[in-house]
Amino acid sequence: MQKPARFHLFLAALMLIIAAITSPLSAQSPAEMQIESWTQRDADMELRLVLPATFGRRYRIEVSTNLTSWETRLVTEPSFGSTLTVVVTTPAAIPHFFRASLFDWEELRAELETARDRWRASELVTYQFLFLWRCVICHPNFRTPSQVDVRDGAITAVTQLTTGEALPPDQWVHYTIEELFDWIEAKLAQHPEVMRVEFDPILGHPISGYYDQSSLMNDEEMGFALHSLSP
Repeated sequence: MQKPARFHLFLAALMLIIAAITSPLSAQSPAEMQIESWTQRDADMELRLVLPATFGRRYRIEVSTNLTSWETRLVTEPSFGSTLTVVVTTPAAIPHFFRASLFDWEELRAELETARDRWRASELVTYQFLFLWRCVICHPNFRTPSQVDVRDGAITAVTQLTTGEALPPDQWVHYTIEELFDWIEAKLAQHPEVMRVEFDPILGHPISGYYDQSSLMNDEEMGFALHSLSP
């Protein structure tokens, strides 16, 4: 059965719309998103879009009807090749514009910046807190709950809570709050597959976090818990 001419015109226009939008995938290799296939399901159009990708990176797919306001339709899983295929569904009666961009934990980066500003506004440079690293393959000092004492912005003592033993400086595997912010920022720069951080709503310092570079790698996951911070 032949489809109405208006439907064919819509498909042609939609293809041109998508092909005309250059996806800001990277500064080195901007590329165009393309339609691999489309299927009409009742009043909806299901499209398979193909875009160039970098191994291990996520991408944000956004949709617009006016090229002014954009809505995030999905964030992809990490890519495992040089191209990535995603499926999006839109109402068939309304032309839509699509664009793709690298997803690099923008929301977490913004939250991190706000939390760091809140911490610096507290002007705390002498304080103590309880800390625990969570990791599978790491030195025992990482997995032992400890009290960390900081004076004038530098660690002065680390005491294991289970034994009361004060660790010598060459066995410290802990950070000041500022250094912990730096650690989180450095992990984000590696474009991890999973990254979660929770910040104290009052002082802004991190209170928990979890990092997993890739589900294809074993035992490199790492997390932490920080609580009971006091001047």
